[in-house]
Amino acid sequence: MVHLSGVLHSQDVDAAKREVFAHLMSAGASPVLMHVREGFAGLQALAQWDDIPEDKFIQQHITRLAFVGDLRWRDSALLFFFHGMVPFTMEYFPEKQYELALAWLTAT
Repeated sequence: MVHLSGVLHSQDVDAAKREVFAHLMSAGASPVLMHVREGFAGLQALAQWDDIPEDKFIQQHITRLAFVGDLRWRDSALLFFFHGMVPFTMEYFPEKQYELALAWLTAT
């Protein structure tokens, strides 16, 4: 699980991606949950999805990506990850559907 809060700068995004990379290296292909916490204020303009060498591996090994948080961030989150242009399914759930998000991640 990746927790997002405050304003994420490029280095914060890269650090989070490296954590996901390390998890995928040890666990193999798996789903990922992004928890958009209260107080999240967005991404710095320079933060990117595909700017470090690990990104291609991450894209190839995430099986599903679920976001949980305030719905006002839904469109921004999906756009950041190029919804429809990555090889895995993404879904955004409101905070009150946290358990549903977990179930969705493991559904086959």
